[in-house]
Amino acid sequence: MATLSHEIHKILDYLYLGREKLVQAVLYLIGFMYVRMYLLFLFALNIANWLLAFYVNNNVSQNLVVLHYNVNLGVNLIGNARDIYIIPTLGLAFIIINFLLLLNIFRKNKFLIHLLLGFSLLINLFLIAATLTIYLVNFR
Repeated sequence: MATLSHEIHKILDYLYLGREKLVQAVLYLIGFMYVRMYLLFLFALNIANWLLAFYVNNNVSQNLVVLHYNVNLGVNLIGNARDIYIIPTLGLAFIIINFLLLLNIFRKNKFLIHLLLGFSLLINLFLIAATLTIYLVNFR
């Protein structure tokens, strides 16, 4: 029984030390002004995308909406109005995944900070464009 207690304390120590290292890495990374600017723009774009998705979901008159429109083929995806929330969720997932990747590799190359956060910014711009096209197809 003493070994089980010892192992549990060892695991808790590792978790505590890991949390401390994570906090230090996040604070170091956020110490850069350009990282704060990237994160500000990223979260502003993601919030705008959530608000647009909320607006489309609340103002639709039926349960089914056009989720994808192709110029050549026309409507090729119809789904539930709540499915529009997948788009801002995907944008938030890109932000979180790229930031977690950045926590592991930012000390090796500062260019990777711009690459990963710029990629997240570009993806979120495309996702806002996708949400806007869903709005235009369904309401115009």
